Amino acid sequence: MEEVKGYCMKCRTERTVKDAQIIATKNGRTAAQGTCPVCGTKMFKFLPKSKAVATPDPAPDTPPSAA
Repeated sequence: MEEVKGYCMKCRTERTVKDAQIIATKNGRTAAQGTCPVCGTKMFKFLPKSKAVATPDPAPDTPPSAA
């Protein structure tokens, strides 16, 4: 996997995300989450669509059938 750079809010600088995991949010956006290699704070960054990994679409909410 590629290096993902994100902004650490505690260090107030851009750093490479350690142990980055590519996830899909509830609304289907692709993001990376991991930790700061210096202070250990959680880091999160939305990824552009061009870097999105093929993920399955979230199951659509289907209304109960009225039978």
